[in-house]
Amino acid sequence: MDTPSKQLLCLAEDLNSNMPLRPGDFRLETSRYTIIFGATEGPHGTVVQRFRMAQDEVPQTLAEIRERMRKEGRTEALFEVGPSATPADLPAQLHALGVAPFALEPETVSLLLSNPAPDFLPPWPDSIRLDSVESFDSYRDSQRVFWQCFGYTPDDFDTAVRRDYDCYQRSPLWNRYTASIAGQIVGVGDVVFTPEAAVLCGGATLPPYRSQGVYRALLSARYEEACRRGTPHLLTQAGHMSQPILMRLGFRPLCTVKIFHDRL
Repeated sequence: MDTPSKQLLCLAEDLNSNMPLRPGDFRLETSRYTIIFGATEGPHGTVVQRFRMAQDEVPQTLAEIRERMRKEGRTEALFEVGPSATPADLPAQLHALGVAPFALEPETVSLLLSNPAPDFLPPWPDSIRLDSVESFDSYRDSQRVFWQCFGYTPDDFDTAVRRDYDCYQRSPLWNRYTASIAGQIVGVGDVVFTPEAAVLCGGATLPPYRSQGVYRALLSARYEEACRRGTPHLLTQAGHMSQPILMRLGFRPLCTVKIFHDRL
């Protein structure tokens, strides 16, 4: 297996800092951190990463980040701390300052799959139907699955989902796939295409339908599209549920990222 390039390693550690922006997203880059203000609501809509601070700069920098969040009307954010982040004790300092480990997923591992065999995925039941999201109705139903799995409910669902769909329509490098059983969307998988790899940037399966092949089916759909685009490399930050599955399928770890959740 080839040694990952510097660009791929940077992408793996700080995904949001290096991926193409979607309409409605913007990045605030400083020498000490990057904040990505996404168009999507919820904790994943605001991400702070690429920390490069001196030992005594953390309290002041955190206050600055929180003020930036308030100016943008954000009430919560995820802080992603990779192995290159400084100072070395940044996780402990953040925790002491009131930024708690993210309850849903306090740690992820960046995993890479390079040039797998065509049959690297085991089969899944014929009852699972795969579709690319092309309509508002399909996007709305898929977003409902996402938010349900991540325990998030926007104040105004219709407004939030229409805004997200508009962003999706204007993002040619962002594809969403759904897995349906008996006409009901039960799983969703997103992918963003970059020059280095196809980034699996979100996936969710409703609890009653897990361990039934839904995850594998969605993985296959995204890999096939990556191959069609000439980049047969899949990169993702995997949580504790998906790590064992992906490792069995040939993904290998590149780095570990600690995740914290800040609420104003």
